Amino acid sequence: MSRERSVKDLLSPHIDTEHDEFARIAEDPSRAPHRFVYLRNLPEDADPWDEANWYHSNPALGDFLSLASLREEALEARNDPAKENAFRQCRLNQWVSQSSRWMPMHLYLLCVGTVHDEPARLREALARRPAWGGLDLASKLDLTAWCLIVPEGIDGHPSALWRFWLPEAGVAFLNERTEGRVSRWAEQGWITVTDGEVIDYDTVENDITADTGLLRVADISYDEWSGEPVRQRLERRTGVPMFPVAQTYKGMTHGMTELMALTKSRGWSHHGNPVAEFCFDSVEVRHPPGEPDLIRPDKPERGKTGKRIDAVPTATMAVGAWRLRGQKAKKTSRMTVVI
Repeated sequence: MSRERSVKDLLSPHIDTEHDEFARIAEDPSRAPHRFVYLRNLPEDADPWDEANWYHSNPALGDFLSLASLREEALEARNDPAKENAFRQCRLNQWVSQSSRWMPMHLYLLCVGTVHDEPARLREALARRPAWGGLDLASKLDLTAWCLIVPEGIDGHPSALWRFWLPEAGVAFLNERTEGRVSRWAEQGWITVTDGEVIDYDTVENDITADTGLLRVADISYDEWSGEPVRQRLERRTGVPMFPVAQTYKGMTHGMTELMALTKSRGWSHHGNPVAEFCFDSVEVRHPPGEPDLIRPDKPERGKTGKRIDAVPTATMAVGAWRLRGQKAKKTSRMTVVI
């Protein structure tokens, strides 16, 4: 299409607020005929560490941009989520799932362990083993989650076992923003879709009660903002003690630190749960000013984005409970004899 008016140049690899709109215009120029868009993005599924891919977004690599310099940046970014995101977006024009990463996904994927295509089979494989639970019931209108950490997992280290629930009314919104993955996950058994506009707590309570009967759940940590009536019913039905956890820096730092340590040491298995992977790839974190060791998840704006992180706080609470109370109980149960 020819243009009679002059074109103003805008060259930039990282305009967050404009990029999605630019991509839509590139696909459909009639959306904004007054704009000309040329995107040199590295595809989302391309390997950012393959040097052959670097030339796609940097055709003058080796000229004004040093290959050695880019290699140094890539090396620094490989195991630092914040730097990885900046490298992929600013150097490769590769638009990743979030603007501030917490989990290095290449390390997370190394923790897959034994893969089970059916969640029920994984539960059966972990039956009768000790476990610690994490529960987030804060959302009545959207995805909610429950996680069990089983220290004596099937791969010789802890296993993570999740359940996810979603009200029927929330499926279309998330499908539109996840390319239909939510419906596929529901069909495969990874998400339980309940009837109506809000989560069916009877279904949630029945599923959790079934899990506490199948595994030896020591205790359950839960988001303190979860509904008190639900907590009371669960504690009465399961007989499992429940402990509130504030979703604050103080409440979340311990569990998140332990979970990251397990990931970096390949010390746990998530067994390829696709919903959990989606959540870990979406999660962003915050640190208070001047205290980089404190951390908590940054909750996405559910009404504006398809990102969901529910697998992360539930796993964080379960791991934190196991490390805090499970291992403490194990130590105190040992008798020490002094002669």
